[in-house]
Amino acid sequence: MTDTTGTDNALDRAEQLPARERERYVSDIIRLHSTLDFRSLPDHVLGDPLYSVYDPRDELITLTVEDDQLPLRYLNGIMGFRLVQYLRLGWMSPQLVYERAVFRETVRHPQGVQNVHTVSLCTRTGRIRGYISLGCSQDPVSMPLDHPGRGRFSTEAAHDIDLLGRFAADGVGTHQAFEIKRFVRDLELPPGPGTERVPWHLLLGLGRVISGAGDRMRLMLGDAKEKVAIRHFRLTGFDLQIDRGTTPRLPETDLMAPIYDQDVIAVPFVAPVHADLGDYMDLIEDYLGGGPDAMTLMELVAAMTARRTGAYRVKEAS
Repeated sequence: MTDTTGTDNALDRAEQLPARERERYVSDIIRLHSTLDFRSLPDHVLGDPLYSVYDPRDELITLTVEDDQLPLRYLNGIMGFRLVQYLRLGWMSPQLVYERAVFRETVRHPQGVQNVHTVSLCTRTGRIRGYISLGCSQDPVSMPLDHPGRGRFSTEAAHDIDLLGRFAADGVGTHQAFEIKRFVRDLELPPGPGTERVPWHLLLGLGRVISGAGDRMRLMLGDAKEKVAIRHFRLTGFDLQIDRGTTPRLPETDLMAPIYDQDVIAVPFVAPVHADLGDYMDLIEDYLGGGPDAMTLMELVAAMTARRTGAYRVKEAS
């Protein structure tokens, strides 16, 4: 009788080696991006940021910038933060990250439009504490929303749905539509009021830019979970049109394929930019401002809900 124990053990070790190498690579990438210091980023933004506010209570500076305002080393660092948070959440394939030697996500834009990045940085540690972006269309020139040759945004492709065609009559082009993406905060942050406020800093920065963009930003789309990010977007007054019942998927060759392999799946949404977005941002600013008269989070949510309900009543009456 032939003893195959040695052969079996050798095969087991051979199978385990790539797994260990993958785990080590991913761990190294996470550790690398956990040590980066962004304290000097505000001094290296090219031109004036679209938004910049320092909050001494939370020790955060929140910046909103376009792609080309970021020197490459800082853009790579921010894209690395995105990558690490999604790896930690299990929403990105560690196997593909390892096989392709990925160390950060990538972004690109055509001439005439750019992606928009909002980051909240801790001024004490230099760490990124939160991030949200607006992804632009990849169409070389802005195209009508109902044009059969227009490029689809990633949400539309994953859900196999047309979210924008319904707004074609408004004369909006694809360069005026933006996809809300990567609404995340640092998963290493401990629970507490400061951590609780990070998403609101991000929404304030992004909302100020959107409300001030005028005709350059007309539509927001994306996908998100209804009890998480969707709730935040609704609270800021967006009249979200949600298309339920889709079966989103990405090919196994896509780094982001695991994001749709979950019990609770993100739903696709689209919404026009509304005229009173700035008023909702004023409420968030009052909440973040601190002081004896500042609103609590519960009061902020109540105030935003009341404003939103009142706006809908006015809309229905008209």
